[in-house]
Order: sequence, then C-alpha cells, then structure tokens
Amino acid sequence: MQLAEICQQHEHLTMKLNWNTLRNRPQQETNDFLYYENGKLVGYLALFCFNTQEAEVSGMVHPQYRRRGIFSRLFQAAAEEVQRRNIPQILGIVEHTSQGGQAFARRLQGRLHHSEYKMTLTEPHLVGTEIEGLKFRRSQSEDGMILAHITAVAFGIPRSEITWYSQGPQEGRPSYLAQLGDIYVGKLDVNLGEQDALILGFGVLPEFQGRGYGRRLLAYTIQELLKLGKRQISLEVVTENQNALALYQSCGFQIVTSYDYYSYPVRVVSR
Repeated sequence: MQLAEICQQHEHLTMKLNWNTLRNRPQQETNDFLYYENGKLVGYLALFCFNTQEAEVSGMVHPQYRRRGIFSRLFQAAAEEVQRRNIPQILGIVEHTSQGGQAFARRLQGRLHHSEYKMTLTEPHLVGTEIEGLKFRRSQSEDGMILAHITAVAFGIPRSEITWYSQGPQEGRPSYLAQLGDIYVGKLDVNLGEQDALILGFGVLPEFQGRGYGRRLLAYTIQELLKLGKRQISLEVVTENQNALALYQSCGFQIVTSYDYYSYPVRVVSR
C-alpha cells in the first residue's frame, strides 16, 4: 500500500499491519476504515478482532493531512463497530517511536496495557540434538481441536473463545505441532507473506515447558520456512517475558522495533 510506505518513510517506522490478514478479510464484516480526500486515500485504520474481549486497531494518516481530525474520525467509526459487536475494549497499537501515534494515545488518555518487541531472524542458530519421541509436523484439517486446546491452556484463554481453528488451515496461515509420544505438547502459527513470515501463537503446555520442546519446535518451523524461500522471518514477544526473549535471541532473532498497546474502554471512546 502506497500510503503505508509514505507514512513509514516519514517517521522511519515498521508499522504493524498484518498484511496477510488484510488480504484475507471476511467480506461479511466491516474491518477496514478508509478516509479519502479529493479521491486520494489519506487515512486508514485496520480492525482486528481475535476474541470477544478486545479488538486491536492499527492505522495511519498521510503526513500532509495530519492534525485535521482524520484519525479521530476513523477511530470513532471503528469504536462504534466494536461496540456493535459487544466487545468491551479496544487495544490501540502504536509503534514506540511514532510521535504522532503516541500523541494520539495521550490525547485519548489510553492506558498502557503492554508492550511487545518485534524480532527478526538474522542468523539462525538451530539446535541439532534430538529428543527421543519428540516429533513435529504441519497441522491438518482435523487438528483444530488440538490447536485450540493448546492455545487455551498455554495462554489462559477460555476454550469457547477460540474459534479461528474451526474451519481448518487457512491459505497462507499454517500451524505446526510438537508431539511427544501420543501427547501434543506445543504449537505455533505462521502468517505467510510473499517473501516473509510472521510466527505467532507460540505456546507449550505448562507441564512440558522448560524441557527444550518449544526451542525445537521453533527450530523445525524456521527450517520449514527457509525451505519455502522466506527471506524474512519475524515474531513478536511481550517485553516483560524475559525467558521467551532469551530463547528467541539464542535462536538468532534480534529486536528491530517495539509496539505499545494502549487500552480504551469502548463505552468511553464511542460516546
């Protein structure tokens, strides 16, 4: 998108827009909000609803059209859509170094919910020692319940809210499983771009953590992505999760930027 390139170059940003998700939007939902002036796209906001408790938003305004209330209108429209879906909270994603984005968050009195690092693989440090009985594979259409179970337990999400695996693997969004004997112990998801890949949803069941299973699942997935010709492999991690941060760094990932997530009660924003 030309608008994204202009905005990123203006502030030297790496905005979080989830391009593969944007290319596969459900047509029956309103998730994209666009602002045109004289036929030119000058503002955009993307809405992402991954569960029933919160909605994430990320967006931009052309540098020459800022300070005109454009993003406020887009944000208000998105808040009304979120309220219509009975979702109580919005998480606004702002790159830490974005002066305009941070100023908007302060103006709306957003509360800092958490921050995440974006990390990119620079030089893979893949483990070579195998663990007896530990196997890996790409998920199949019948694995939805397994993926949902691991996600629910590993991330503390109510099982009823995890619906995104119910229709099987989606194009460009594979998942990978770690299996120890007859037990599935870990999983991760991937968003595939043309030349890049974003790893997300990386979880291991609590009783199997600290044994190297997650590290080997990550290494296996990296190898599979490299075979697919992906030149840039990235992931995101909460800044306070030092164990995960150390794991990713030991596998060859380096921090490239960080994002702040600000929370806004929908009942306040949509008034």
